[in-house]
Amino acid sequence: MRSLSAHGLAMADQLRQSSIDEFQCGRCGAVYDVAITHLALRANYDAICNVCQKVMNEWHGTVGRAYTLKSQPAHA
Repeated sequence: MRSLSAHGLAMADQLRQSSIDEFQCGRCGAVYDVAITHLALRANYDAICNVCQKVMNEWHGTVGRAYTLKSQPAHA
């Protein structure tokens, strides 16, 4: 059995995530890049805004979303 190199692990991570869109927090206006992720366990998940700390999205299952802060509103 071969072990994965750092490059191989990065490639595997890219296969598990695919970018889908931008998302804007409805409360504060922060903008996020969103990627679909495949999670190991079925569970309830929340996406919490890094700027205003409010729940932006909720879902249940093994397909999740990864939010990466792209820009903050000027008033934050």
